[in-house]
Amino acid sequence: MDFPQNMSMEAAFALAEAEAKLDAALQESRERFEQAIIPNRLNEDWRFGRPHKYATALAELLQSSLLSHGVATVLHAEEAAVRITAEDDDLRQTEMLMPTIGSDAMLGMHLKRFGQGYALYIEESTTEPIVITYRGGELYTPATFIMVAPGVKAHVIEHHIGSPGSTMFATRNIQVAEGAALKVELTSKGFEHYMCITNIQNMGGKVSHLTAHEDSAWVREETVAEIYTAGADTRLFSANHLGGASVLDQHTKQIHHVGEATSDLLYKNVLDGKATATFAGNIYVAPGAHNTDAYQSNRNMLLSENATTNSLPGLEILADKVRCSHGSASAPLDEEQLFYLCSRGIPQYEAQKLVAQGFLEDVLSRFNKDEQ
Repeated sequence: MDFPQNMSMEAAFALAEAEAKLDAALQESRERFEQAIIPNRLNEDWRFGRPHKYATALAELLQSSLLSHGVATVLHAEEAAVRITAEDDDLRQTEMLMPTIGSDAMLGMHLKRFGQGYALYIEESTTEPIVITYRGGELYTPATFIMVAPGVKAHVIEHHIGSPGSTMFATRNIQVAEGAALKVELTSKGFEHYMCITNIQNMGGKVSHLTAHEDSAWVREETVAEIYTAGADTRLFSANHLGGASVLDQHTKQIHHVGEATSDLLYKNVLDGKATATFAGNIYVAPGAHNTDAYQSNRNMLLSENATTNSLPGLEILADKVRCSHGSASAPLDEEQLFYLCSRGIPQYEAQKLVAQGFLEDVLSRFNKDEQ
């Protein structure tokens, strides 16, 4: 490697060491992709996600000759947004280093089929939300990178919009610097197959992340939130109303590499018809990450006897002096609330909708009230 002439010996050694570590990490990533297999029922992270049907179909599309095609637009970004393509090596390297929750093989296919996307370099606080919209065709594989500079406050809204029979596989990498505050929303709607892998890296700022999915036959969402600096605050929210035979498969990891930091998760689902929702979350506290404060909660309301939920929260704590806990509950609609509304002349169907909306409104209210 070439060094600038005025670079000190110490800086040159540090740069060489950093490049060597990056090369080793990239080689390790290539090897894990080569060894990865298409998800199946023996994969613990996919056993409730019906991989024999949906993951197999997605993999076949990604391996086919079908071109990745869609429309990407961005609003209110000014100079912050940069259009990215498969030729952006640095950004592809960043994606290659992303962690997954049982989906290495799928991410490897995305790397080969990467279509287009946006990188947001947010260096100044924004007065209104930056809005990114991806409208997918038969197959679309976009990627989004969001980098927020120290002390900057920003709000990003990302819409993924499909059409009957369409498939989207999106990746998102979010990096928040010390003292920054980011609120980011993701909505998806109208897909036959939809998969999204998100990696949040909090370097000492505050992140509030909200997802909402509707009108899709199958959704697989993986969110890995990594905390690298003391004082970091990461909050994860999700609110979903599922009907028909929809399948929602959500997996999360809150990884505390250091102590003296906070993470909180609240995922809520309302299920009707024959819908299925799966939540599998894990809080990991690394050795030495003392005084960590982490929590996760999954709540589900069932409007139908044919709806199904699977809730699998978990803790892996390798440090002392921590406050970590989780909660999970699934139950039918509260009959007393329904009776109260019906007794005041509201039709039963409308009353059910009101109770369901109130159940999910808790998530939206907490996200919207989150002070940056």
